[in-house]
Amino acid sequence: MSISLANVRGTVVVGLWLALSPADAAAQEPPPGFVRYVLDELNRGSLDIEDPTNRSIQLTETPPGVLVPVDVSRDGVADWLIQWPEEPRFCGTGGCRLSLYVSESEHFLRVFDRQAWDPEIRTIGDEVRLEASFHHLNCLSAREVCRLAWSWDPVTRSLSERPSADGEAVISGFGEATVDLGDSEGRPVLPSSVPAAVLDRHLAGRRACGPPDEPEEFTVSYPAVASTPDLNGDGGRDWVIEAPSACEGQSPPAYGYEVWVTNGTEEAVRAFVSEPGRWPRFKVDRAPAQLLDGPACLPDTACGTVTLEWDPASRAFRPASSQSAPSQS
Repeated sequence: MSISLANVRGTVVVGLWLALSPADAAAQEPPPGFVRYVLDELNRGSLDIEDPTNRSIQLTETPPGVLVPVDVSRDGVADWLIQWPEEPRFCGTGGCRLSLYVSESEHFLRVFDRQAWDPEIRTIGDEVRLEASFHHLNCLSAREVCRLAWSWDPVTRSLSERPSADGEAVISGFGEATVDLGDSEGRPVLPSSVPAAVLDRHLAGRRACGPPDEPEEFTVSYPAVASTPDLNGDGGRDWVIEAPSACEGQSPPAYGYEVWVTNGTEEAVRAFVSEPGRWPRFKVDRAPAQLLDGPACLPDTACGTVTLEWDPASRAFRPASSQSAPSQS
């Protein structure tokens, strides 16, 4: 089953309710908090700060198709998808903003909030997957646009990467997070779920570039941090840390990236350190996912990519066996 969210603009809203009957779906009323949030965002854009009297009529009801009931967690309780209008303030080169909130007891979790193209919600087996198109910054190097997909993981209470409908099961190691938290003081805001050890490494690995007494030339480069699919089979999210950019006149970092794994707890330990110039990718059509360690090259190029998988006995990454290693073609 596959439903394009582009059709939600009109009256085809009930098709997105994947757990209840159309009659029950039509009866769903969004919680007042979501209504207030959407109206506040939509009405804020009508203010002309240069002439406050030049303002359109305030919306008092959410437009059709903006607040859509879905059930990505398959618990029979409405989750809420916000498909923001196709307006410049919600759209950009990365598509238009899409927000997904998953119900949890009496609360909701913001699990997806970023720009995307052509979003769909589709049922694959016993999973409900959110899928959309993204530009090249989130894709492997040979692709200008790619499809990415996620399904709800009740253990981590987050979306987990899944193969897309076009058969792509390898994802880039440093694509954007499902929730765009923005920047603060010149560096990306990290999610609250980052383990303390990973945060410490992120801060300790920063590099200062330029003379501190010349603000226009002084910058601080931080290692990038990204959440990854479960790599060691404990059911939790793991983490990668990318080496910071080298400053002029400084020696480059002695590593390309690091992999930090959790062990069924909120703590994390460093489990892999790559050589300089290497880049992580992940094979997500299996659990746990596999780590593909290689240089930044085209996916169909024989460039020395090594497929690694977690070895529980040694608690380390080892080359994958020929039976489990994905094709490098």
